[in-house]
Amino acid sequence: MWVLALRAPADETPEPLSDSPTRRLAASELGAGPVEWAVVIARSAADYILEILPVFGGDAAAEQLIRRAVESTTLATLRALVGHDLDALWPGAEPADATDSYVRRGIPMDAVLRGIHLCQERLIHQLLHEIDRMGRPVADAQAASELLFRCFDQFAANIAARYSLEAERWSRSTAALRSELVVTVLAGGSIDAAQISAALDYDLDGPHVGSVVWLDAPFAQLGAQDELTVALERWDRRLGAKAVLRRWTGPSTVHQWHHDPDGVVLGNVRRCAESPLPSRRARLGLGGRSDGVAGFRDTHARALRAAEIGRLVGSERGWLVDYETVELVALVAADLDRARAYVQRILGPLAEDNPRAGELRETLQVYLEVQRSVAQAARRLHAHRNTVVYRIKKIEALLGHAIGELASLDLRVALHVAGALGGVVLDHGAEEGMWTP
Repeated sequence: MWVLALRAPADETPEPLSDSPTRRLAASELGAGPVEWAVVIARSAADYILEILPVFGGDAAAEQLIRRAVESTTLATLRALVGHDLDALWPGAEPADATDSYVRRGIPMDAVLRGIHLCQERLIHQLLHEIDRMGRPVADAQAASELLFRCFDQFAANIAARYSLEAERWSRSTAALRSELVVTVLAGGSIDAAQISAALDYDLDGPHVGSVVWLDAPFAQLGAQDELTVALERWDRRLGAKAVLRRWTGPSTVHQWHHDPDGVVLGNVRRCAESPLPSRRARLGLGGRSDGVAGFRDTHARALRAAEIGRLVGSERGWLVDYETVELVALVAADLDRARAYVQRILGPLAEDNPRAGELRETLQVYLEVQRSVAQAARRLHAHRNTVVYRIKKIEALLGHAIGELASLDLRVALHVAGALGGVVLDHGAEEGMWTP
């Protein structure tokens, strides 16, 4: 059987994501080679689905769920081909878990079915390529295509049935009602604040501290939501929070509001030395404190933007991203392409992404902050005065103007954005020769 001869490219070895029992069963029927091939092809197919249907992404654990489901389905597809068994694609644990998550996240069934179709399309394309590469007869390609169309039709019907059952169960749950009410409030229309407050057991008229907590990809494994839920409940007590409202938007992302009448919660968040769940490197976008229904929406919008900046710059910038400290960056980077062009236009060669340019940007930023005092800049930078003078001359030579002739505000903004976003807005095409002292 030609399926048993499938082999993954030698240079592609992604980590398997499907459950161990799934892989053991596949290996017992197919052998190690086809299983490795399936893992590689499934990763490519999942990337394709996420590109076409971004609704499945936006959360590291959610992306892992779909990758896990596609890998399981790819392995089952190969088993179906070897055993001529339509039932091999009966939804296993991985696609079943993913389907339940789609319901809770509000992903419509038509998107789920579209995702299955894209998976089928990708797998058939890859399998036909392998058949052609092996020089197999046309009859093998026809037989594989026909069997896979029948398998995926049945698989899609089974997933749709599971989706409908889970949707009915979820619609009757308290969590679904609360999530729907929060969406209604955030939508911005006229609401009965007292009635919704009572239903949520959370006072919409009071002062709120909005935040977004998320896990980055390496730490968003299965089980993250349960572990993060427990950690956040402990964290609430550390913050002195009396009332909290949470809405999960993915397996490793939660939007939350803390009632904060006296500002204690906000102060405690900013004083925290570590994240709510250090073992998984949980990160938090903080929206500040605002009052009333409008404040509920505003602090949430700021927290979302802070989280976006946090995801852009990566975890090396720390677990807490406070909108108050990144507001200028958030405004400028609302259009990231234009922000990148702005930084590179204003800073010219100083916008190169290398250590020497970074040293000169830091020197210039400090020099402007101390009103162009070489002595004060030297103290701030812990450098000799002559070193600062040399760097300033180097900066002026690279920019083609004396610093006093340049627009100070533009320089300050560009330097601030470059310092906050780093490689996201810097130019990676520099030649090292120009930086030789």
